[in-house]
Amino acid sequence: MNPTPLTDFPPPRRLLLTIALLSATAILPYLPFLALPPISDDYMQIGLGREFISADGLSKLAGDALYRTRATSLFLTRAVEAAAGTDIFYHRMVSIFLHLCNGLLIQACGVWPRLGYRRAFVAALAFVLLAGHQEAVVWVAAVHELLVFAFLLLCLLGWMQWLRLHRAGWLALTLVSFVLALYSKESAAVLPALLAGGWWIEGSRRRGDLAVAALSGVAVFAYAWAVFAASQQHQHLHDGTFSLHAPFLANLFRTLWRLFLPWGIVAAGFLLWKRLPAPMAAALGFSIVTLLPYSFLTYMPFAPSRHTYLATFGLAAMLAFAWDAAARDESARVRRLATFAALAFVLWNPLYLWLKKYPQYEWRSQPTEAFLQFAQQHGRPVYVGPSPYSVWVYRYTADVALGWKHADVLSIAEVPPPEGTPVFTYGLEP
Repeated sequence: MNPTPLTDFPPPRRLLLTIALLSATAILPYLPFLALPPISDDYMQIGLGREFISADGLSKLAGDALYRTRATSLFLTRAVEAAAGTDIFYHRMVSIFLHLCNGLLIQACGVWPRLGYRRAFVAALAFVLLAGHQEAVVWVAAVHELLVFAFLLLCLLGWMQWLRLHRAGWLALTLVSFVLALYSKESAAVLPALLAGGWWIEGSRRRGDLAVAALSGVAVFAYAWAVFAASQQHQHLHDGTFSLHAPFLANLFRTLWRLFLPWGIVAAGFLLWKRLPAPMAAALGFSIVTLLPYSFLTYMPFAPSRHTYLATFGLAAMLAFAWDAAARDESARVRRLATFAALAFVLWNPLYLWLKKYPQYEWRSQPTEAFLQFAQQHGRPVYVGPSPYSVWVYRYTADVALGWKHADVLSIAEVPPPEGTPVFTYGLEP
C-alpha cells in the first residue's frame, strides 16, 4: 500500500458531523436490545466482579489463571455496579458505548497515512454497523471482547505512529495499551505478530523498532507460559473448550467464510479486479491473525459471534478500501453499483439484528428468568436438574438477583433432593 498524504483530514465542522453520524450508527441499531433481560452469564459477570474486585478478592484474582487475563472487564463491571447497581440496562448501555468508542478509535486511525481519514471513516461506519459480531455488544458477559479490541487497536495506533514519528509519547501509548490488552483477553497474544507486520509494512530499518516487537513476543511467551502452566486451574484448558488438537485450519476457514460472506467476498473480488491486492491482503491477514486463538475452540466448528469482534476490523478496512476505489472510479456505472451496495449494507445489518437476532436473545434469556420465577415461588434451597446452563449460572443468578448464597442452589447430580422436593428443570428447543 502506498502512503497517502494527510490531505483528507476533515475541517472541524465536518469532523463533528462525522462523529455525530458515527455515534448514531453505532447506537441506534442496539437501542431495542436495552430492554432485554440478562442473558445467562451476564449474572455471572456481575457476580464475579463483586467476588474478585474487593479487598479479599484481588489476591484470588491474581492466582486465577482464567480471570486474571480478563481483569479489565471485571474492574469495569464492578465500577458500573457501584455507580448504577445490577440493572442490566446500564451494563448494556456501557457495552454499547464501548462499541461506539471502538468505532471512534477506528476513525482516529485515519492519522495513519496509509489508511487516511476518508477510508478510516468508512471503515468505522462499516464496523459499527456489521451485525456479525453483535454478541460482543449485546451480551454483557462478553464485554472483554470490546475491551481487548480497544486496547489492541490503541497499541497498534501508537506503534504505527512511533514507527513514523519516533516520539516517546506514542511508544508509551503502545506499551501501556499492550499490557492492558493482555489483561483484557487471551487473544491479545497475537499482538507481537501484528506489531511485526506493522514494522514490515512501514519498512522501518531501525533495529530498535524490531527489538521492541521482539520483546513483545518474549512478553507474550511468558504470558502464555503462565496460562498453560496453570492449566489444571484454568477452566477452559481442562473442560474441553480449548485444545491444541482441534482442527484449527478447518475452524479458521469456516469462521473466515462466515465473517466475510457476502460483503467481504464482494469487496475482495472488486479490489482484485482493480489490481489493489495489497490492501486486500493486509486486511485479510489482520483477520486471519486475530482469529487464530479462536480456531482451537472445540465446542463449535467455527468461532462464535463475539469472538469475531476483533477480526471484523479487517473486514471493515477491506470494505473501506473497496468503497474508496469504487467512489473514485471513472465509470459512472461502477459508482452507481457501489452506492446501491452501500444502501443495501446499511439497511440489511440493522434489519438482521432486529428481525433475526433479537428473538434469539430473548430465547437465550428465558432459562434464567424462569429460574428466578421458580426460586421466588419455592424459596431456598433450589434444586436444579437438566438445564441448558451450568448450575453455577443459576448460583450467580440467585446471588445477584435475589441476594442468595451459592449454597442455596444445588445440583441434583451432586446432592439428591429429598423426596417430593420441586426441582427446577428447563428444556430449550432451537
